[in-house]
Amino acid sequence: MSTARHERTFFNGLRTAALALALALALVGCGAKPVEVDPTAYLAVEFAGMSGEGTASWAFDGDGFAAACDDGVKDATGLAACVDGSLDVTEGLSNGDTVTFHWNCDTDTAEKEHNAILAPADTTFTVEGLDEWVTALDQIGQEDWDALVADGKTALSQREGDSITGADCLGGYMLVRQDFSSEMVETHNILYVAYKVQAQLPDGSSLAYYAGIGFSDLVLHGDGSVEVTSDRGFAAYGNIDVLVNGEYYNFTGFETLEDMNTECIDGYAGMYSVESNVAEA
Repeated sequence: MSTARHERTFFNGLRTAALALALALALVGCGAKPVEVDPTAYLAVEFAGMSGEGTASWAFDGDGFAAACDDGVKDATGLAACVDGSLDVTEGLSNGDTVTFHWNCDTDTAEKEHNAILAPADTTFTVEGLDEWVTALDQIGQEDWDALVADGKTALSQREGDSITGADCLGGYMLVRQDFSSEMVETHNILYVAYKVQAQLPDGSSLAYYAGIGFSDLVLHGDGSVEVTSDRGFAAYGNIDVLVNGEYYNFTGFETLEDMNTECIDGYAGMYSVESNVAEA
């Protein structure tokens, strides 16, 4: 081979190698396009406690987030480990309030080490599911109401014994503590279930009277159920004395519905608001 031809072959090889190296360097320089990822779906915020005093907590499912990352993300587990954040409010919450979760992650680290761009905005959550003090009769579902009525009848029988032959529910009185009276009375609410009671006297005669059986501090849970958290089965104050065969027999109750209304409504004026759906059967 002539010297000139050998030199041309050598330089052609150098040019080919140089082009290949330049192309490789260009590809390395460009790299894969960063992948946009959003960890919001793997964030859980929970609320607990009583409305007005509720708390918020959060948890991030890093494993789930890492597993769902696109193949273009480098070291997804490492990326998940650097994702963090915080809630702006965690205490003193009421149902209907809002809390905001602020994401916190080193943007440069995410892109340079993991080929990822975190794209979550601040995420807002509405507080819900906290327990509340019952403030209205219609917050008590039918199943819970039926149970309260049954408990009230049991309390009547325990109080008056075998003389009680029947008790028809007439409705209820819902008493709710007013804010200004919170330092004067501790009980948040009182429910009196109202009954028209039938009793049999020792001489075989019958007595009809009215009674209110009370339940206090009723809580409405986040699932809609109602629970009595304080006293239960106590009677609204009223006294009936009946003379039979020269002896007096006493019943805790009222001779008229008006008398019971006065005790269960007027008797709490100023400290409690009162809602009533009590009506004669």
